[in-house]
Amino acid sequence: MIVVSMTNCPPKLRGDLSKWLLEINTGVYVGQVSARVRDALWKRICENIGSGQATMVFSMNNEQHMDFYVHNTSWTPVDFDGIKLMRHPNPVPYKADIHAGDDKGMSLAAVHRMNQKRRRNTMVTSYILLDIETTGLSKEKDDILEIGFVKISGGKIISQRSFLINVEKIPDEIVKLTGITPEMVQSEGVDLKTALEETFDIIDDKNVLIYNADFDLGFLKKGAESCDVDLPDIHLLDVFELAKKMIRSAPNHKLETVAVQLGIEKKQNHRAVEDCLLMNEVYLKLNEKG
Repeated sequence: MIVVSMTNCPPKLRGDLSKWLLEINTGVYVGQVSARVRDALWKRICENIGSGQATMVFSMNNEQHMDFYVHNTSWTPVDFDGIKLMRHPNPVPYKADIHAGDDKGMSLAAVHRMNQKRRRNTMVTSYILLDIETTGLSKEKDDILEIGFVKISGGKIISQRSFLINVEKIPDEIVKLTGITPEMVQSEGVDLKTALEETFDIIDDKNVLIYNADFDLGFLKKGAESCDVDLPDIHLLDVFELAKKMIRSAPNHKLETVAVQLGIEKKQNHRAVEDCLLMNEVYLKLNEKG
């Protein structure tokens, strides 16, 4: 079952929706359609509604037994402890006190989510996968070499992007592991501040999936502090922690090992976007098991 609510709906769009759904009030449609038709209708709504607003609520096999999409609205979906809620518009933006011990530059909400919430029991279908490559394992001594992310909406990949970072030196073992050479960085690299600002702007207030979040967030926090960039306020799901709880028999819980345990044939390439895509397959398989 789906329910669609719209404002300023053009007549042509109203006619298109009437082929599949019943209009029970002005701009309010209900009906029972397949997931394929539902997603096609939502795409048509977003492409044709112009300055109008739209919300779609539909049945989903999750804890709430529903999910929803929004378009052009000031009411925004947020994930809270695995439950999807709707944030009401607030005329006065709220900024939490960010001076909390060692977590300088982070909102209290972000500190709480990043350090306390490392899993979600309910599958989310719209999120951003984030991964970094580094010049080593020490956040004190080593640097971020690459940042990559993949955006998923309604369970489908809609965009992907990566940044190579200008670093002074790439150890030979990292060149061999990642395939990222000094020449690539010299020709394609950007400064860390630019990459962080653009990435943080994309992931702010979004569902973000990371594999072994403590590692990535440690480097990102160090980089943000060195570049004087504010950390984003994200809704974190650590797929690594999810894998540890669901696949206890694995010899270890590296991304590639977990992928093999789940029957995924792809290898971990140690490039940010490719590893995001592999993480996504792992996440989807884990939810199938769950």
